[in-house]
Amino acid sequence: MVANNLANALTAGFKASKPVYNGSNIEGEVEADQLQQTYVNIPYTYVHFSDGPLLQTGSSLDLAIQGKGFFVVSTPKGDIYTRDGQFTLNSDKKLVTMDGNTVTGQSGGEITIDGKKIEIGADGSIFADGSMIDKLKIVDFTDKKSLKNFGSSLFVNEDPENTETTAQGYSIKQGYYEASNVDSVKEMVNMISAMRAFEAYTKADQAVDDSLGKLMDTVKL
Repeated sequence: MVANNLANALTAGFKASKPVYNGSNIEGEVEADQLQQTYVNIPYTYVHFSDGPLLQTGSSLDLAIQGKGFFVVSTPKGDIYTRDGQFTLNSDKKLVTMDGNTVTGQSGGEITIDGKKIEIGADGSIFADGSMIDKLKIVDFTDKKSLKNFGSSLFVNEDPENTETTAQGYSIKQGYYEASNVDSVKEMVNMISAMRAFEAYTKADQAVDDSLGKLMDTVKL
């Protein structure tokens, strides 16, 4: 997980994943002079949806959401959601992601932009040469726990009952995009800590094996 976060530290709109730890006692009777045996597992992970910094590009098709909400993207597998607003126009003049998936408008369909001067308002309204053609569909979810990574900076809603709602209080910034929210320094510290812990436990495990081996040799003698 740490390695994946670090690999996407420069991916636009990427949200870091975090583990949830759970400590449990091993079942069974414990003598008065014995320590309770415990183990730790990770029952699930979650996506940390804090905002990433906004980077200015000056491109009219680079968009960033200030506040809560997601862009809606149409794919062959259904609607998916993203904070990555690095968009472009395909050969049919449709607004698409860098992967070629179409961005959904408030009307529920594809957004076709035919014009030289493209302006996008704070509410997501899209103007081409002064004429309004559509409005970006910006949605949000009451419970974001059901949003899971769908590759890179895309998310899919895995709970049909957690329906999307119209986002409120957001603002669209044209000429900017949201960068990854990964804190590279903290993730590097986590990586070093994990590697040191793994090395320490490996040595401890080897020491126990060596001790058991010597004990068995003694018993055989």
